[in-house]
Amino acid sequence: MGVVRIPAPIFETVQKHLFSTRGEHFAFMLARVASSEGKPVFMVREAILIPDRDVKVTRTGWELTTEAVLSVVNAAIRSGDALIEAHNHGGQTPRFSPTDVEGLRDFSAYVLGSVRGCPYGATVWGDDLVYGEFFTPDGGHGALRSVVVTGTPLRQLISRDNDRHRVDVVFDRQLPWFTPAGQRMLGRLRVGVVGAGGTGSPLVQNLVYLGVRDFVVVEDDAADETNMNRLVTAAAADVGTAKGVLARRLIRSVAPTASVRHIPSKLQSQDALDALKGVDLLVGCVDNDGARLVLNELALAHQVPYLDLAVGIDAEEGRLRVAGGRLCVVLPGGPCLYCMGEIDPTEACFFLSTEEERAFQVERGYVRGMNVKAPAVVSLNAALAAMAVNELAVLVSGVRPVSYYTEFDLLGIGRPIGSQWATPKRVAKNPDCIDCTLAGAGDSARIERYVRAEGLV
Repeated sequence: MGVVRIPAPIFETVQKHLFSTRGEHFAFMLARVASSEGKPVFMVREAILIPDRDVKVTRTGWELTTEAVLSVVNAAIRSGDALIEAHNHGGQTPRFSPTDVEGLRDFSAYVLGSVRGCPYGATVWGDDLVYGEFFTPDGGHGALRSVVVTGTPLRQLISRDNDRHRVDVVFDRQLPWFTPAGQRMLGRLRVGVVGAGGTGSPLVQNLVYLGVRDFVVVEDDAADETNMNRLVTAAAADVGTAKGVLARRLIRSVAPTASVRHIPSKLQSQDALDALKGVDLLVGCVDNDGARLVLNELALAHQVPYLDLAVGIDAEEGRLRVAGGRLCVVLPGGPCLYCMGEIDPTEACFFLSTEEERAFQVERGYVRGMNVKAPAVVSLNAALAAMAVNELAVLVSGVRPVSYYTEFDLLGIGRPIGSQWATPKRVAKNPDCIDCTLAGAGDSARIERYVRAEGLV
């Protein structure tokens, strides 16, 4: 099922136009296109509003003038972008009318034949939800799975057949925060989680209790005895079981109907990268900057909001020197991990190397400490996971601006009081950041260049 991502300013412009006065109004959006799991991902970059004078009322419905259609199609041809049509119906459950369905058959064929190589999207906007379908040059056709407005708040506007159903009673005590509409939106977001270990396991636990019901979990590792002090998805008998399987089991024990796609491979695999391009929100629970570099680039190129967690402990012979972590939030148009100084190029290069190259660097003494297992404690991992889910809740509810960078210091070193501190840090977009030039590039960013048989997490 296809995906449409719309920047908040463009969404607001289109929505204002469509609902400016009574009756149906029309707009088109130009979008760069990527592909995820064989379905189109539309990344909107511009809106074309159709003036009402170019809309004619006929016996069968509403029609655009030939001049308006040619102008829109020529704009797509010049830019090389795909087209997405938008018109309004109003109401809580927008759907195409029989007249729309009949007209789409011919109009989609015309657009596909004119804007070669690009899919076509068609959407109908209700009062606060959007329904849509896509058409591809090879004859494919399907419903959109997701229509997301990227911004603060992050809004999932896709309309489904259960729009009017009562929210499950299990969420009654959090509805004062999220509202029924917000709770439905949480259940319709597809969240990609990379890493289902010490940090990823409490993260998925928090997400499913919050109400997320659509997961993509990328994890190829299995539980071993050294994980059992912090893997909250596992019981004693689970040593040897894949961590992704354990995550899926926990999710479905809470929500039996939840959709969970477990990808039992590492991040640098075709399956993982392809699936993650189609998620609505991405969370990285990884332990090296090679994986962070890949996730940062994927999020930027495909306009996916990305939360990145890091936990660290420095202890020696029973003396704890440093304990804490940090949460970074990368939003379309905002600073990325490189801008924040959170990707070490040397470490990233090491982990993006082959196993043979890494072994050679370690043997020759070119790198130190990168292949050493770091200390880990369940409560610290859980604190950072909860911090991430809290910030996700802020992002989707809009109760305050998102914090791009939050530092967690367990010891309060150098603080007025020796205690636990969660402190926001000011970060800004670097105008010279090379990674930020990938913003909205879609498949032209060639994220698949990182694919390697052995992969990484």
